[in-house]
Amino acid sequence: MLNTMRRGAKGFLAKILIGLLVFAFAIWGISDFVNQIDPTEVAEAGNTPVAASEFARVYQRALGTTSQRLGRALSPQDAQAIGLPTQVLSQLVTEALQVDAAHKLGVDIGDEALAERIRTEPAFAAPNGSFDRVRFDMLLAENQYTEAEFIEFQRDAAAQEIFVNALLGGLSAPTAYLQAFNRFRNQTRTVEHFSLGENDIGPIPDPTETELRTYFEDNKSEFRAPEYRSVSVVTLSTEALADPDAVSADAVQRAYEVEGAYGSPERRRVQQVILDDKAVAERAAQALNNGTAFSAVLAEVGRTLADADLGLVQRSDLVDDAVGDAAFSLDLNGAEAVDGRFGPVLVRVSEIVAAGKRPFEEVEDEIRQSLALEEAQEQLRSLFNNVEDAVAGGARVAEIAERFSLPTRTVEAVDRQGNGPDGAPLSEPLPAAFVTAAFAADVGDDASPVEESRNSYSWVQLDGITEETDRPYEEVADAVLVAWTDAEKNKRVSALAEEAMEDLQGGQDMAAVAERFGKEVTTTEPFSHGTPTTELPQAVAAAAFEGPAGHVASVVAAGGDHVVLRVAEVSEPAFFEADADLQAARGTLNEGLADTLLVQFVNAYQAEVGATVNQPVLEQIIGIGEGLHRRM
Repeated sequence: MLNTMRRGAKGFLAKILIGLLVFAFAIWGISDFVNQIDPTEVAEAGNTPVAASEFARVYQRALGTTSQRLGRALSPQDAQAIGLPTQVLSQLVTEALQVDAAHKLGVDIGDEALAERIRTEPAFAAPNGSFDRVRFDMLLAENQYTEAEFIEFQRDAAAQEIFVNALLGGLSAPTAYLQAFNRFRNQTRTVEHFSLGENDIGPIPDPTETELRTYFEDNKSEFRAPEYRSVSVVTLSTEALADPDAVSADAVQRAYEVEGAYGSPERRRVQQVILDDKAVAERAAQALNNGTAFSAVLAEVGRTLADADLGLVQRSDLVDDAVGDAAFSLDLNGAEAVDGRFGPVLVRVSEIVAAGKRPFEEVEDEIRQSLALEEAQEQLRSLFNNVEDAVAGGARVAEIAERFSLPTRTVEAVDRQGNGPDGAPLSEPLPAAFVTAAFAADVGDDASPVEESRNSYSWVQLDGITEETDRPYEEVADAVLVAWTDAEKNKRVSALAEEAMEDLQGGQDMAAVAERFGKEVTTTEPFSHGTPTTELPQAVAAAAFEGPAGHVASVVAAGGDHVVLRVAEVSEPAFFEADADLQAARGTLNEGLADTLLVQFVNAYQAEVGATVNQPVLEQIIGIGEGLHRRM
């Protein structure tokens, strides 16, 4: 809803702003900003401010959307690491620059027109389509706008819309662009090809010691020992805090006795037949209730049991409420005609499995564990803040673990890929987020918080760093032999492919060249960028478009094979400017051209009038300054 309320433009402008958001950071960098002192503003573009309240609204919504997409709550540090504050601020400053340019030219909207703009906003409409004042007030309150703030926001948005539409309205990409697009997308190519691999080069003689040492010296960086870091981790989780033995027998019994708990719901085998005529459904239901066989009724209406049987289901499985209500009220083998979502429905029940409750002895441990986890969740909320305070006070992981009786883990050496000194993954893998935190820290830093889930938090402490070092040849001799062998295979296969290409470029026949290598030529069906072939790897197909008919190339495919190809035929597409598919493409080209021009304008205008940021206010809103609030 906030997006709708922030709507500053319709149609063309809205599409432009999507493109602008992509380019916003390129338009103006954070280095252009200087500190300001007005606490109500987070930035200023020319003479147009970006209100701190507006940034907070948009940022919180972006934070919520991103957290939902990632499936976890983002801490202020997480959001800053992925650049979310900068993205939101970039968007708002970009919009403010357009508003500033509009105001500079005297672009404005009258009060009556502005009132009409708000009155006709669909978000504020009653069911009959008229303006709903109660809904208007409610939505403004939900999104923390005063009426005056919202009216001014809409006034600026209208000026921005008028300005951008005047600047770019009616813009159309040249026909030559459309022709080029049509040619790129629809031109087809037919390719002849064959592959060369390590089976075509014969055995490779064993390398000499000198060759291996030379290869090692030339590629020493490939065999360096990576940087390793030693890490300590303390974890606060409901699993670690939970104490099932402390849960009383009375609490377990009360939980078991809750109605509907720890049981299986009633299930029924349901048949439904959707018909065109309610009268037919009613006659069929009456016949079934009078003892007529269901198979006979199905035959009468032209259905089979496979068409009708829904299987053994519970009430929640049936999305059609009319069918569900009938199915779970009928007696065994009873039938009823109802008005379903898709027309008259004959409903029949052929089996009923009564609801049941699992034996107490079977679920006692499950209940005890569940209650213990609930209690642990409450403990976690309290302990989280205590651990955060301890970390902020400089406490190390070992001290925190002892003080709060929390489990710890120490890893003596891990590289950036999560591997140990032997080059293999750790026997107990260290989560990627922990490795990232360890390699982002310096020795002596406070432990970095890592939120694994809502029920588990860890603090990662960097204990030491082992810098990457050169390994002696003797230590990596086996790896050098493998690498040299692979490189020699690739070199020899590449040489064969180069030889084949030279012959083809010299005018020799494709089949003759392939035969000399013991290969057969394969010819593809015509394909285009718009309808890519599945006969060739993507990189090979792309290489077919890098030259004219007769173009020869060699591409390394998966597995190291070299695909030698020749473009056998090029077919140019017809061009009809009025074609419906091309009109859609023209729309895309128009938007792209408009995006580019508006980006260039905003870039130049920002260079002229400047843009500044109030860094302390920004940091306080995003939660990394003195105004940081706890996450819990």
